[in-house]
Amino acid sequence: REVLSGVHVLDRDGTGLAAALRARGLDAEAPAGWTPGRDHLVTVAPPLELEPLAELEPDVWLERFRRWVEEPFLVVQAWLRDLVARDAGGHWIAVTSNLGTQPFPLAGAVGSFSAALHTLVKVAAVEYGPRGIRANAVAVGFREGEAPPWIDVERAVADTPGGRLAHLADVAGAVTWLLGPDAGHVNGEIVRVDGGFTITRAGTVAPSDAAEERLLHEDWRGLAR
Repeated sequence: REVLSGVHVLDRDGTGLAAALRARGLDAEAPAGWTPGRDHLVTVAPPLELEPLAELEPDVWLERFRRWVEEPFLVVQAWLRDLVARDAGGHWIAVTSNLGTQPFPLAGAVGSFSAALHTLVKVAAVEYGPRGIRANAVAVGFREGEAPPWIDVERAVADTPGGRLAHLADVAGAVTWLLGPDAGHVNGEIVRVDGGFTITRAGTVAPSDAAEERLLHEDWRGLAR
């Protein structure tokens, strides 16, 4: 199987994805920095952090942009240059958030950054597809045991047709499939791994009662001091 060699996992927050991929038979490593020579690249987004737009400080926005978009972009650029120099094919998978696939209260930053990565994925697919290089994204829903503040887990589960939050194994399964030959004609796609959450979630106002009360308060989104 062509997926058994050369998977570089960029995972600065240590989600355990590389180990989960190895358990599925892939030669996946998560070194501290970029190392050339590997045909496949998986970039993993940082943990979710949610807050109203009016309370997001400029320096926080820039720092998160650096972690979510700038750092993976620079690695993807180096990876693409390495593949082109070696005349090799490969695959970039960006593990992002499903909050970048539709508007979601309190997700102005993470939603924007995920959407930016989705655009980079599609552009990479168009520009480098003729060279045998594919790019796709796995947009993950709230992870069990890792839901950020503001999220009512019971409400999120109730809003999910699959009846539960996402597990690491769900992410590893999607990544393994995309890297494999059965997905060889899948390119430039955003694969949502959220049990259907983003299909039904649009019908509710906010991710928790506390968030809903805050967003609908007369001092809208904390603007009053």
